[in-house]
Order: sequence, then structure tokens, then C-alpha cells
Amino acid sequence: MEDKSPQKISTSALAKVLEVPVQQLFSTFKDYGWIRKLDEGWALSAKGEFEGGEYVHSKRYGRYIVWPEELAQHPLLQALEDNRHISATAIGKTSGLNTREVNRVLAELGWIKHGFQGWELTSLGEQRGGIQLENDSSGTFYVVWPQDIQAESVLNKQLLFSAEIYSEGASSGDDLFAGQSQYQSVDGHQHGSKAQLQICHWLYMAGLAHACQRRLPVDEDLFADFYLPGQQLYIECWDDHDSSGLAQRMKRKDIYQQLGFAVIDIEKEDLNQLDEVLTRQFRKQGVRVY
Repeated sequence: MEDKSPQKISTSALAKVLEVPVQQLFSTFKDYGWIRKLDEGWALSAKGEFEGGEYVHSKRYGRYIVWPEELAQHPLLQALEDNRHISATAIGKTSGLNTREVNRVLAELGWIKHGFQGWELTSLGEQRGGIQLENDSSGTFYVVWPQDIQAESVLNKQLLFSAEIYSEGASSGDDLFAGQSQYQSVDGHQHGSKAQLQICHWLYMAGLAHACQRRLPVDEDLFADFYLPGQQLYIECWDDHDSSGLAQRMKRKDIYQQLGFAVIDIEKEDLNQLDEVLTRQFRKQGVRVY
């Protein structure tokens, strides 16, 4: 006889059907009283069992909850779908920024701040409709936003500015910095190249105090591209095309080696993946960035 029992899917799979973050769905189920949080995971309530929830045991995942697939049509979940929230990852898709870069923009606007457990919602972010969530497996905090946050002009301007800074600009006639000989970053620093602007912008958005064109502690008049006093770390951007500039950089490189200074060298080919390169280099120096 054919089995007529409804097909059941995990909470993660149901979240994909509804196109909402899985932690938002867990939080919603908790608010509805369908599940409750235990030290070892989630437990079904009587209400959750009434809605068709049941346990499945897996050697790989242990015990977890599954739901009838048609639960996606439940009026309460349809309301959730109508008020769908999106993550920083989704926000970044339109501008080409990664999750870290979007969160830094949101933090610079004062809508979130980084705390011990991750990104925390501020009062300003709450006014914008942000919702604080916690990752069930790692315990880290993150924030989701109403879909219409993408229509916020102040956010779009900041996202566009960051995207333009990190873009190569060679393939588009819309480069905001085309034809400029001086580049001003968000923090007011002036730079002679877009490459230096990119590094300065990254440092500022990552919340790292830095000096530009900082005089080296030697008799000769030599200036580092960037210096981070809190980390006692120098950054050199190897984007010079003329021989005199290259000669100056080689002098500075020798001084760094002689005095044992910590330095990060950024090559031209690093610029199209600057976030990954600098994040990795800072971690090697024992500096964690968010």
C-alpha cells in the first residue's frame, strides 16, 4: 500500500523554501512556542508536535527536528515570508562586497557594533528594522535586515563608495575616481594613488588606527606608506612605476630589515583581493580583524 504520510524536511531545508535565514526561522519557531532551546539543541513543544514536528536521529547530525513540507504554507510562516529579512551577505550581492565589507559599512554607519560574540545591533540599527540573531551552532551574534533596507539611500551611497574604491575601474566609464591625481579617503587622508586609497579605506573600515606617510625613525627623510601604532606595524604599497619611487621603497625595505620592524608588503596583484590578503596578513601578525 502506498505511503500517504507527508514528506518531512529539516528546519534548514524549510528555511530555504521560505527564503529566510535559518536562524530567523528557529527564532520564529521559538517565539511561536513550537520549540524551546536546550543546552544540547532544540526541543519540540506540544505546539510544535501539533504542527507536525518530530525528531529524526542521524549518525552524522544527531537528533534534529523535521517538519511537514507543506508547513511552508502555514499562515504564520506566510506572514514571515511577507516580512522577509536579509543578511549582510545578501545585501552585498548587488554591490559586489563580501559579508565582512558590508558589516563594516553597517558598523561605520553606527547600525551595528562588534562585540565579544559577534555583530550586535545598536539602537540606530534597531530603528532601521534590524533583528539580532544568534547562530545556533557557534553562538555568534549577527543581524538581519528588512528587505527594503536596500532602498536606504545613505546605505547605498556607502556601499557604492566602498565598491568603487575596491574596483579596478578599468572596464567601466563610471569610475568615481577616473582622472584624479589625488584621492581622499573617508577618514580625510589624501593619497597619491588609488592603491593607497584602497588600503587606507580598508584600515579605516576595519577600525584600525593608522598614520599615512609616517616618517621613519632614522636620520634620512624616509616615509612609510602606513604605520599602525597600536600594532607597531608598517604597510608598504608597491605600486610605484618610476625608478625614483622604487629606489626609495628599496631603501625603506632595507631599514625595515635592519631594525627588525614588522611590515606588510602589498603588491599590485593583491589589490583585487585586498580584504582576503590583509585579513590573512594581519592574522599572521596576531591581529584579528572583523
